[in-house]
Amino acid sequence: MSERSVLLALNLDGAGNDPKHTAYQALRAESAGFNAVSFSSDGLLDAVQRASYVAAQTRRIGLLPVIDVLFTEPFHTATQLASLDIISRGRAGWILETHNDSVQAQAVGRTVLADDELSIEAAEVVTTHRRLWDSWEDDAVVRDAATGRYLDANKLHYVDVEGRNFSVKGPAITPRPPQGQLPIIAPSHLFSESGLQHCRLNGADVIAINTASLQTLLAQATASSTSGAVAIELDIYLDTAGQTGAQRAADIGIQSSERAVFAGSTKALINFLAEFAEATANPADQRRHLVHLYPGDLEIDGAVLIDEVLPQLKYGNLLAPNSTTLRENFALPVAQNRFQEAS
Repeated sequence: MSERSVLLALNLDGAGNDPKHTAYQALRAESAGFNAVSFSSDGLLDAVQRASYVAAQTRRIGLLPVIDVLFTEPFHTATQLASLDIISRGRAGWILETHNDSVQAQAVGRTVLADDELSIEAAEVVTTHRRLWDSWEDDAVVRDAATGRYLDANKLHYVDVEGRNFSVKGPAITPRPPQGQLPIIAPSHLFSESGLQHCRLNGADVIAINTASLQTLLAQATASSTSGAVAIELDIYLDTAGQTGAQRAADIGIQSSERAVFAGSTKALINFLAEFAEATANPADQRRHLVHLYPGDLEIDGAVLIDEVLPQLKYGNLLAPNSTTLRENFALPVAQNRFQEAS
């Protein structure tokens, strides 16, 4: 396989709040060869619930719920994500976001954080998740009927995280996820020397880059790819038989967004993806990079992507194949348990 191949994720928020329709769209994406689908909360179901429903209907595609890092309970989200990984047999990841607004903060008795505190809070939450996922060794569950033992207590490890705004004690209440550590994707503005890091044990695996300019996006992704896996996000409006992507985008009236907007032909999109793959290729580091697509209209743009774009990406060896787990898709190293490494 070419080292200049990319991962593609399709956002399914356009499927609405019908879980069956969301699962149908995920199955179409899986059959077409997408590497992952993503979900936000839709008002009725949260992102993990949507992903869990889809997990039971699919077999190969990665599942990326978008979850806030600031005002959610780390112990509970670590449990939910581990359960999603178990349900999907190793296909779960986490897109980390920060909803630093007064409404959500007041709902949990917190205050809005200053900008310089966001990275530190994110680092503490990610560290908590990673330690909880490692708190069970892989073979902690023994299921010894003869002695009536379900667990080997010596293979469960105590976790005590004291953050600035929360504290968590473990071990977790679920076994270690099949991947050991779920891939975590975090926005670039959260990475700092004193806060969130791009590292194996306590940091995020993938840096998500957002900017309104396609060329700036490409330049920043190229620079960041020297230190590991990156993800870029695009709003997509593709040309159709009756209307150009630019016309469709104008008709919708795009609101200001951090994401770059791609409006154009399938050929132009394929050329951009090829340019991204070439610019971020690093023979010394085989980790793969992600392009996260947000279709302007899931029915229209999703169909064009499936029918026209992905077949040509496969033909050009630009689309990475799906492996057994999401970590393998990103070509991340095997996640060794920190407690076993220390023993």
